[in-house]
Amino acid sequence: MRREVIFSMRPFVQSLRARLGELWWYTLLGFIVCRIGDVVMLYIGIYIVPKVMPAKELGAVTPLMSVGAFVGLPIALLLIPVGKFLNVFAARKEYGKVKALLLDAIYVNLAFAFVVLGWLAFAGDGILERMHVTDRRILIPVAGFAVLSCLEPIISSAQRALKCFRSMLVAGLGGPYIRLVGMLLLLAPFGAFGYLSAQLAMTLWGVGCALVALHLYLRKCGGRASYREDIRDMVAYSLPLVAMTFAGRIQAPVESFVIRHRLPEEVTAGYYFSTMFGAIPGYFTSALVAFFWPIISEKFEKGESTRKLLMQSMLFNLVVGGLTLLAVALVVPYVFRLRGPWQGYEDYSKYVWQAGLITLLKSVQAIYTAHEGACRRFVYVRYMVPLMLLEAAVLYGLPAWDGAVPYVPAGLWHFVSAHWANTLPVFLRTIIFFNTLFTLAMMADWVWERKVTSDECKEGNARNVVQS
Repeated sequence: MRREVIFSMRPFVQSLRARLGELWWYTLLGFIVCRIGDVVMLYIGIYIVPKVMPAKELGAVTPLMSVGAFVGLPIALLLIPVGKFLNVFAARKEYGKVKALLLDAIYVNLAFAFVVLGWLAFAGDGILERMHVTDRRILIPVAGFAVLSCLEPIISSAQRALKCFRSMLVAGLGGPYIRLVGMLLLLAPFGAFGYLSAQLAMTLWGVGCALVALHLYLRKCGGRASYREDIRDMVAYSLPLVAMTFAGRIQAPVESFVIRHRLPEEVTAGYYFSTMFGAIPGYFTSALVAFFWPIISEKFEKGESTRKLLMQSMLFNLVVGGLTLLAVALVVPYVFRLRGPWQGYEDYSKYVWQAGLITLLKSVQAIYTAHEGACRRFVYVRYMVPLMLLEAAVLYGLPAWDGAVPYVPAGLWHFVSAHWANTLPVFLRTIIFFNTLFTLAMMADWVWERKVTSDECKEGNARNVVQS
């Protein structure tokens, strides 16, 4: 009976898939899978972790995870073109090149792992001191995040390029439960080290699922094929993104690192709850981004228009994310009054909407930059890189403004001192200001690009009329 019901639904499912299209069909599946996982992740983030982990370590876990991404900066710069050209080769059905490029990237990452371990052994104590952490074992998962922060995007890009979407859904479905088991086993005895180890285990699960899927796919595609003839195009594609990746690997860690470094432990512990609730608006858009880039890239390489998908994705993100942010901002103050591990941090409920707004703005930026990168357009790099580096300089430089007295005019020093204070509201306003600026600049770029494209089309039509 159950089998008959399932088979009777197949025509409806196939019809729905055809009507939605590839992007929105897999977005729907990813949305369902992610929502199941999000319940588990939210339970871990707002209940298990705060209940078990000491408050003094609570605000350090997110910045420590971002340190790994910063440490992986050199290899990330080297491997910039890999994700794009895996998709290009797959669109051309040059699977031998896909296999060769993917294996070469993995070998480079393995070699880089030894460099990371050596660097952390030398400089790790300084990182832990700035995070107010004393457990040197934490450097082990930090090293893991540094390597995986470079390997995971490559593996995921190959997975998406070959449209192994089912394995992505399996990884998304199982990952939160891997993390939950890890937290239950490791958090109480090991604190922050246990937290990061459980998080690392979840990431390893995702990479493992991807590697299995890619192995099963690529073993049917024959041997390696040289991609030497494409190296010049790969370098041309990489050059604009080198600066963007460099700036992003500095700016993103600074936004979380500076709060932990410059503010008291009790403040960063309270802000931890704000970020956990503030991440909820991003839950409704994360399913889209995973499938957006490869589909846009494939359409572009085939000469098809991508403008409609970009507009749909941006509107979906802004409407759904904005409504969710509004709901969270209204409900969270009442949640903080309930019994739970957040008791004592009720004052930090007022920062949830700000953390949620940052999440929403960053998701808009992620969609736009993914679209432009997939279409090999990099105008946004010209304004984003200076702005991102400026934000990092402001966030990390102004807290030490007192030391600038001998080097700046007295009027400027007094003006900045009167308007800057090392407090959480000031840091959040600064982050929101810059992320709003990033988003507005992208919107202006989008409008201008559409106008230029429209004018070019009109000129082309006019020439055709004259010639005819």
